[in-house]
Amino acid sequence: MKPLTLFLSLTAFFTYAGLLAQTPAPKPPVPQVIPITDAEKWIAFSPILLFLLITCLVFFKLKKDKVSLKDLLLDKDANVQIEIEKTKQTEAFLAASPESQQAMKEASATLNNTSDSNTEKPNTSVSRFLAFISGLVSVGLACVLTTFAIWNYFDVNVFPDLNNLVGVLLTLGIGVVPYAFNKVTTAAK
Repeated sequence: MKPLTLFLSLTAFFTYAGLLAQTPAPKPPVPQVIPITDAEKWIAFSPILLFLLITCLVFFKLKKDKVSLKDLLLDKDANVQIEIEKTKQTEAFLAASPESQQAMKEASATLNNTSDSNTEKPNTSVSRFLAFISGLVSVGLACVLTTFAIWNYFDVNVFPDLNNLVGVLLTLGIGVVPYAFNKVTTAAK
């Protein structure tokens, strides 16, 4: 009886152990890593190199023409409006009688003596500056993401899913909203 009990015990043990044992799930195939060639590296980095080249050329051309970034960010519409107002004031001054003209000259001389010449500054556009910076950052980020996608494609032969990053790029577009709003309200006037 002893060998039969031992046989049944061992059979029950191995059957129970076999039921509890799990077979490993089949593993998905690992993409074959192929070394990236030098030509593929140049192609992958070409968006960043092109962005840097264009940015350097633009800034070099602006420096050569003695145009500062500050000049580009000035609100020219406000300066044109100021010039129109000055022209209207000059026309009104010329249409006034000589006594009124003399009184206006004295008042202007008194006003010029009391005002500081440094208080007159050009109308800078903060919204234009924000649009410039956010545009520059979004184009740079798009170039970096394109480089990553190309590199990943050359590395593992799979194009990465970048759909979740669309929100980031659209968020950078918020910097253009104040400038567009200023332009629309100026056009509506």
